[in-house]
Amino acid sequence: MSKRFGAVQAVDGLSLTVARGETVALLGPNGAGKTTTISMLLGWLDAGAVRVLGASPHQAVAAGRIAAMLQDGGLMPGVKVAELLRFARSLYPHPLPLDQMLAAAALEGLAGRRVDRLSGGEGQRVRFALALVGNPEVLVLDEPTAAGLDRLPGITAVEIHSNAVLLRTADADATV
Repeated sequence: MSKRFGAVQAVDGLSLTVARGETVALLGPNGAGKTTTISMLLGWLDAGAVRVLGASPHQAVAAGRIAAMLQDGGLMPGVKVAELLRFARSLYPHPLPLDQMLAAAALEGLAGRRVDRLSGGEGQRVRFALALVGNPEVLVLDEPTAAGLDRLPGITAVEIHSNAVLLRTADADATV
């Protein structure tokens, strides 16, 4: 994969193969191309011959085979955590059970709380649960350590899914 923005070469000839069950972390300083790489994997930026699970990124996303938890993004205000997750489950043919999503994201005690009344870290855990809902084969976690996902007791996406996970963090000392 390669991507240029004018005179800036954001990603230069990256070739990445991730086996099932393998965890990959993209580490580097700001401006190293981590977000650009994730954007290409999700089909948000044209990068030429990018393949995800043998398909184009657009096809993999549309089929629910790859999902992402981004470092930010709005949640529907006024909706309770469990209501939002139930709605998201209705969009997938074989979603994870609600209780499994709540447990994986340590949200059991917050299921009845409105999402606009959550702390920043709690909101990020809701985004994590939303990324899990369709049971994707590849799960991309953007800045997982910023929300404390690296500290959920005994929980990693690999343990939940036995699938490939791509982690991105700017913290070179992060435990991922």
